[in-house]
Amino acid sequence: MNRLRIITAILAGKLLIVLSRMLGNQGTDFPGKIALRIYPHLLHKLAANIRYGTIMVTGTNGKTTTTNMLAQILQSKGFSLVHNQAGANMLSGITTAFIAQSNLGGSKKFDYALLETDEANVPLLLQATNPQYLLITNFFRDQLDRYGELDHTINLIKRAVRDTGIKLLLNADDPLTAHFQKEGRLECGYYGFADTSYDSLESSESREGRYCVFCGCEIEYRRYHYAQLGQYFCPGCQNHNPERDYTGHDLEMSPAIEFKVNETRIESPYQGFYNAYNILAAVSLAKLLGIEEKIIQQAIVGYEPQAGRMESFRIKGKKVILLLVKNPTGLNQSLAALNYDKARKNVFIALNDNAADGRDISWIWDADVEMIVKDEMNIENLVCSGQRSGDIAVRLKYAGLPLDKINIQTGLKDGIEMAINKESQCSYILSTYTALFECRKILVKLQKQYGGGEEPRRLEGV
Repeated sequence: MNRLRIITAILAGKLLIVLSRMLGNQGTDFPGKIALRIYPHLLHKLAANIRYGTIMVTGTNGKTTTTNMLAQILQSKGFSLVHNQAGANMLSGITTAFIAQSNLGGSKKFDYALLETDEANVPLLLQATNPQYLLITNFFRDQLDRYGELDHTINLIKRAVRDTGIKLLLNADDPLTAHFQKEGRLECGYYGFADTSYDSLESSESREGRYCVFCGCEIEYRRYHYAQLGQYFCPGCQNHNPERDYTGHDLEMSPAIEFKVNETRIESPYQGFYNAYNILAAVSLAKLLGIEEKIIQQAIVGYEPQAGRMESFRIKGKKVILLLVKNPTGLNQSLAALNYDKARKNVFIALNDNAADGRDISWIWDADVEMIVKDEMNIENLVCSGQRSGDIAVRLKYAGLPLDKINIQTGLKDGIEMAINKESQCSYILSTYTALFECRKILVKLQKQYGGGEEPRRLEGV
């Protein structure tokens, strides 16, 4: 009876994936949701087919990029994967990824499962898939109306991994991960950056983890990489950065990224310090798995950004870059990445407040939007779009951007075309989550229309 339900669930899921894509959707969540209704234990059944290990990647920012980079490394080594590549990171989306790769009987074997997951989803995924590795990128305040305060989410994960035997790979520069090493019988490894020329001695950014997780004293910093990531210590209990197993050093951003991870030289066309962290995380886990240096290097240098994570287009002879922004730290780092590109640029920002974005958009006032008015940013025009276009325009006004540079165009297509058509050398398209895929569709169509080249590489697997 169970075998029949398994086959029925997988068949229904596969048919719904095809139907959803025919209708122009991603086909990531709904097929898995229906399949789990038919057979609730389907994910556990399919996850049992993994030979070498299941890897979970979670955290507030960077988990999609980190996971996709790690997938490229593993595939370059020749391993077979189940991977929720499109970033659908709830149980239904992860189930869809397994269905897409599985045979109808649910017996197909894979070397690894590489699963990006929402932080709040970690306990459920632990139970369903029994993973061997958990990589945590960072913890930042994000969508309080959906997830509650940050300490609630962290404690949820901490309780879930307790006494599981899972191997954790954690960001040594984030004080909010320090207390994981105090949990019983947890094997923790750490990655982080040594001092860089891009650090600051003071920070005006909104910081999480301002107080020590052990004694409650205010944490002091010797230097900041960005936000609360940096070299920290507690004057009360002497809590400080854990010893790093994988150290990023000799960082150069010009704007492409170059640095070493221990003794391995890494080069990437990506931009921004936050992406340097994503690269460091992916490389560190690959090293933990024993992947050879040459394979890691070739996979990272050849990795192409996807799905709004600095995905590049060519339209009317201009470079157009698509970026996802969803919280203060993400917006700050996206704007900082723009600063490394010295070309004259137009910037488009789409701000939505749907449930998946978070209804509360007050986070735009916590972001350091004031950096956008600096002369070295070389911003010619800024186009405000999306459901809350007026709100982002007001934020820019109070940041000090001249009114003649602020344009409001609520429609995404009209706004993107304005950002491309106005005089500049390049354009940056920043978007919150629910506008992201629509923005991407518009950019793909414009690139085809104006002879910018082939459509960017489409997402595979889910």
